[in-house]
Amino acid sequence: MADKRAEKLIPEIERQLEERGYVAVPDVLLGIGMLDERKYGEWKRGEVRCLEDQCSADLPRLHSVLRAVKTYAEENRLKPSLFRYETEKGRIMLRFTKSNDPVLERLYSTHYMDPWKAQEIRRGRR
Repeated sequence: MADKRAEKLIPEIERQLEERGYVAVPDVLLGIGMLDERKYGEWKRGEVRCLEDQCSADLPRLHSVLRAVKTYAEENRLKPSLFRYETEKGRIMLRFTKSNDPVLERLYSTHYMDPWKAQEIRRGRR
């Protein structure tokens, strides 16, 4: 990725892992500036068609973030876990992509967990 925001990608992934034991693509997009909080909130409330419409980057850049997060997770043996994204006030599934491509939808909605770090964080909250 040649985008300057991409330089923040690995540190953002590592920050999320350190703070909560998992990394989520929408949160990475927020953290590197490709998505702002207001637009993310509109998506979470179901006010817009899909998350990609809310991002400041074009589709190739967004998809490169998806690949980079997945690659990082695989290289670091993080455990993938499919997360169900729904609107804040109901059980309406949220869409990520303009195309509704099932492979991309799955990549966007997968959280990658560091089981050891997550367990450590949970122990610290007791």
